[in-house]
Amino acid sequence: MKINVHELLRLRKARSWSQDELAIASGLNLRTIQRIEKEASASLQSKKALASAFDIDVHDLEYKELSMLQELKGKTVSIAMGTTDFSYVLKGEVIEIKDSWLKLKTKKHMEYIRVDAIVRILA
Repeated sequence: MKINVHELLRLRKARSWSQDELAIASGLNLRTIQRIEKEASASLQSKKALASAFDIDVHDLEYKELSMLQELKGKTVSIAMGTTDFSYVLKGEVIEIKDSWLKLKTKKHMEYIRVDAIVRILA
C-alpha cells in the first residue's frame, strides 16, 4: 500500500535519525526502510511499526495524493513523469489540481498531467 513518504522523511529528519536509526527504532530491516523511502510503499505491518516508532497514529502515514498536491498550487515545480525506462521533466507553475489531473503552466503553454503519471515532484 502507498505511504506518505514526504511525511515519513519529515518525521525522520525532524528527529535527526538516519535510516539505520529508524530501522532500529521501528524494528524493521534497514533495507525495508530504504525500499519504503524509495518506492513510497509499505505493508500494513511496516506502516504500523513506523507509526509506533514516531509515536503517531498509523493514519498519519496514509498517502494523501490530492491534498499533498494542493499544497503545490501557485508554486513553480519540476515534475518528472514516465516510467523507469523512459521519463521526462516538465517545469512550470501549478495552476490547478482537480480529480486526478494537475494543470501546469509552462513557458510555452498549459499542460494537463494525470496524477498517476507523476514519478517525482521537485519543488
